[in-house]
Amino acid sequence: MTMKHLSKIYLLAFLVFADITAFAGPGDDTGGGELGGGDPPATPINTYLIVMIVLGLLMGFYSFKKTQKSN
Repeated sequence: MTMKHLSKIYLLAFLVFADITAFAGPGDDTGGGELGGGDPPATPINTYLIVMIVLGLLMGFYSFKKTQKSN
């Protein structure tokens, strides 16, 4: 293995394990064996969903046309 290949593997391992540890935080010990309180309130997913879909389709159409012009 070359040094370039090893550095890519080390970088990938660092990013994967840094991501895991960034989101794994300790909870609050309530004494009853449970960690933390109740569930957080639900996040509304459908807010501006239609707008995001239209923008995604427009962006896809734009990138498709851009690649067609360059070929």
